[in-house]
Amino acid sequence: MAFCPVCGENVSNNSQSCPKCGAPLGDQKNNQTNTTQQAVNDFMNNLNNTADYSSQMDAQDVEQNKVMGVLAYINILVFIPIFAAPESKFARFHANQGLTLFIFEVFYSLIMTVLGVTIGKVPVAGPIILAFCGLISIVWVALSICGIVNAVNGKAKELPVLGNFRFRK
Repeated sequence: MAFCPVCGENVSNNSQSCPKCGAPLGDQKNNQTNTTQQAVNDFMNNLNNTADYSSQMDAQDVEQNKVMGVLAYINILVFIPIFAAPESKFARFHANQGLTLFIFEVFYSLIMTVLGVTIGKVPVAGPIILAFCGLISIVWVALSICGIVNAVNGKAKELPVLGNFRFRK
């Protein structure tokens, strides 16, 4: 069932105009798809609308330490930029973001282990719940990719959701 974008009246899918207000309807399926797509785009833009400290970074420091920025988002490799480039503001920024992500990943893994031992033994529901929780781990991969893309592009942008946590200065 389609709706008039002006007055909200129910209209048939093959109507060219609204019977109540006369507004032209055009292609309702495309309008609904565009509205859904716009909502998804708005959500993603708001999610990725995080603080950007790129203007505070030295261009030479950024160019020299992009690799350290990338390493910061690859699990345990976060310790390489922490110890190898402590003087680089760019590497420190990404190391902090990567360390935050790594700590959250470790805690999530511990929680999943406990759930696996307890809930995993419940017939039928246990494995389903664990499978769903396992899908959530895709979030860690997505956040890592966001961080890597920012580092490669020379940006010092916080990660969505976790970026405002600080474990080191």
